[in-house]
Amino acid sequence: MKKILLTGTGPHGFVGRNLAEQLHEKYELFTPPRSELDIRDYEATARYVFEHRVEVVVHACSAGEIDADLRMFFSLERISSSLEKIIYFGSGAEFDKRFDITYANETDIGRHIPESGYGFAKYIMNAQARHSDNIYNLRLFGIFGKYEDWRVKFISNLCCKAIFELPLTIRKECRFDYAFVDDLADIVLYFIENKPLYHDYNFAYGKPVLLTQIANMISLVSGKKQDIMLLDKVGFNKDYTANNERLKIETGFTPTPIEDAIEKLYQYYYDNRDIIDAKTLKSTR
Repeated sequence: MKKILLTGTGPHGFVGRNLAEQLHEKYELFTPPRSELDIRDYEATARYVFEHRVEVVVHACSAGEIDADLRMFFSLERISSSLEKIIYFGSGAEFDKRFDITYANETDIGRHIPESGYGFAKYIMNAQARHSDNIYNLRLFGIFGKYEDWRVKFISNLCCKAIFELPLTIRKECRFDYAFVDDLADIVLYFIENKPLYHDYNFAYGKPVLLTQIANMISLVSGKKQDIMLLDKVGFNKDYTANNERLKIETGFTPTPIEDAIEKLYQYYYDNRDIIDAKTLKSTR
């Protein structure tokens, strides 16, 4: 059984927690908390990998800070020669969110240098991955699912509001590209078991959807006529959509239909209503 080090599985590790649930039966999975292993510490990381005979690292931890994120990435990069491969998760922010990101292709990277620290850090990581022998970037766009922060994440927030019969609020209309976190494990499994042709891939539905369409889907799933409020009705926010043909052609990726994914997520929150603080929910917009 292959030995996998999976980072980012703590209480706030949305992607890592989901992957841990889906991969633990297929691999010998190591998920040390930060108190046991700080990935920024190269010596400690190298020692941990050697002692546990780790073959593949799936790096799902993100601090959202340029210094911490880069230190974690390059700590792993320094030991990449002793690993079969490293899989990590980039961001659509690599294309620079100051501009419309419209059906972005992997070859579009580099047209703009991201201004945000987070986007710039991911941009640097991708450049390094492209020049590596065995580091692979699964670039996430609007990934959603259970364990994400329902206070700020759009689809989860609206699911929770629908359950408590609160208006479904949208700050401004936008064309977005979402992907369901449950689909990610199959792609990670492919990357673990195969040698990818490229070093970066867009992980997204590849089909733009309006935020108002999402709200209407959630209203329909709830079985109630929910009030949908568009707070700023003038124009659109910048596009955030991706081309996923590279991933589809190589892996056969077939996303869960977004209506089915939303229904599944809504049911998760309905069955776990005790995790939602209604007072906090009412204050979110």
